Amino acid sequence: MIINTIKKYRVLPFVASTVVLLFPAIVFAQLPQPTVTLSNPAPGAGSTLQDFVYLLIEIIQWVALPILALCIIHAGFILVSAGGNEEKITKGKLWVIWTLVGAAIILGSRVVANIIFGTASVF
Repeated sequence: MIINTIKKYRVLPFVASTVVLLFPAIVFAQLPQPTVTLSNPAPGAGSTLQDFVYLLIEIIQWVALPILALCIIHAGFILVSAGGNEEKITKGKLWVIWTLVGAAIILGSRVVANIIFGTASVF
């Protein structure tokens, strides 16, 4: 009987210390208003949707144009090394065609963005 009573009261110091330690967190729960305001680290770059889209297109073009050049070189290598093999010649022609399609899409993206933003500015 006494052992059960001691076991019950063994938890009491733990609960009491937890309540005492958590009490300041409950009292000071409201945080002060922040005094620091965050500003745009790159002003002028992406401050409007139009600027952001143009910046994104420029980055994509900067990455994609060297890749397009490598694809054209690869297609030329396939065509030169075909040696009369019709399968390799067809593969090389497909590489050239799809590389030019990709180049048209990437280079035409600025024109499409100008059309969209020009139409949107009318309304």
